[in-house]
Amino acid sequence: MTEKEALEVVRKVILPETLSYLQEVVFTQSWEGQLYPEIARAVGYHPEYIRDVGAQLWRSLSDCIGQKVNKKNVRFVLSTLAEDALSAGISTLNSTLSSTELSAEQPLENSQVVHSQAGDSPSIEATTPQLAFPSVGLSVNSPFYVLRPPAEDQAFNELKRPGGLLRIKAPSNTGKTSLLLRTLEAARREGARTVLINLQEVDIAILEDLGLFLRWFCRNVAQQLDLENKLDDYWDEEIGNKVSCKIYFREYILAQLSGPVVLALDEVDQLFDHPPLVQEFLPMLRVWHEEAAETAVWQKLRLALSYNTEAYVPLKISQSPFNVGLSIQLPVLSIDQTEVLVRQYKLPYSEGVGLALLQQLHNLVAGHPYLIQLALYWLSARKLNLPELIRDAPTQSGIYRGHLLRHWQILDRQEDLKVALSKIISSPTGGAEVDSLMAHQLERMGLVQISGNVAIVSSDLYRLYFKNVLLAYQVQSYV
Repeated sequence: MTEKEALEVVRKVILPETLSYLQEVVFTQSWEGQLYPEIARAVGYHPEYIRDVGAQLWRSLSDCIGQKVNKKNVRFVLSTLAEDALSAGISTLNSTLSSTELSAEQPLENSQVVHSQAGDSPSIEATTPQLAFPSVGLSVNSPFYVLRPPAEDQAFNELKRPGGLLRIKAPSNTGKTSLLLRTLEAARREGARTVLINLQEVDIAILEDLGLFLRWFCRNVAQQLDLENKLDDYWDEEIGNKVSCKIYFREYILAQLSGPVVLALDEVDQLFDHPPLVQEFLPMLRVWHEEAAETAVWQKLRLALSYNTEAYVPLKISQSPFNVGLSIQLPVLSIDQTEVLVRQYKLPYSEGVGLALLQQLHNLVAGHPYLIQLALYWLSARKLNLPELIRDAPTQSGIYRGHLLRHWQILDRQEDLKVALSKIISSPTGGAEVDSLMAHQLERMGLVQISGNVAIVSSDLYRLYFKNVLLAYQVQSYV
């Protein structure tokens, strides 16, 4: 399958009429194995922006296809999916995709879905909004980003501080990456260099080997800073991987820079399933942060960590990076902030989005930014009726079907998680004490919030949906 054939499939079938010019460039160049810095140089954009464009593209493809797509596996996934369909014609693939369970969140019509051909955020006109399907990680110019003060100012100010360390904690899909992107953009405007590493991109084989991971880590940072790869000149197995990594940063990367560099690690949770790595890597970052108090070269480095929940891997208090620096627990949207988003979607209350109904929607999803935005997108792009949308939301026919099904697919593979969530949901007090490991995993998924030792279901949407699904599962188990 050539890159032109693959692009044609994406254009006509998977994401019809929604690809921007830059997304097409990223797709075709990634298909040919080009790295983000190389793509950025070819089109004249900053590497960070190209990485953002790529991340949104892979998420959109993943949502449509129903399985994870990234820069590394896109060739395999699309070639496998399209092998039979291409021989019979594009319409076969269209039929295949439209029948998947995960297509429920995708637009059934695209006449009002228009992207900027420059690859920028969609523009909003007073009459017909030009909308992109909501994705995780809003671009820095997106009109659909809602400020949640004082989080933005606090985050930027911490990274202006020599040796600063910022920690952004929030449930899944509630704005961590969007805040991180804006913080990096603010740092760039002040003259800092920036590096953004999404830890979802790391191969599992690399996560299982500290040496491989630290070399992967160093090479990614140097590459984004347009520095030549000199790992072999600084790496010495006799002094160990962590010391080699430290020397590479101190004597090569930081020594090359005249000003500060912000190193942002998104989706730190991806490391938590690999305890040996976590117990070595995270304390190393803590040491680097502490050395900034005495060593000028380390003051150039500012760290930003984004995660859903703290590591449940045992770390000594003196070694954990989760109790130093500035912690921002990003809140969900308030009802006032939800109203701001309604106005951005050009949905006047006269069209049926009354304040009482809006309050019902807000309460149903507990202010979850992505879920609110998804509802407003469907109301704007498809003119759905809000009472029906709310009524069907926790069911298999609602707009959140794909989102809920993905959570269920994870739960269905882990019996202990199902048992824990069932106990929490069935509790008459609305919460229950469960095994701490299970509670943290459910928190990482965004399904529960932890208050003291009690895990509480995050929203009525999750409570209503999983109550029915778990009941049906239990009935089926007894048959």
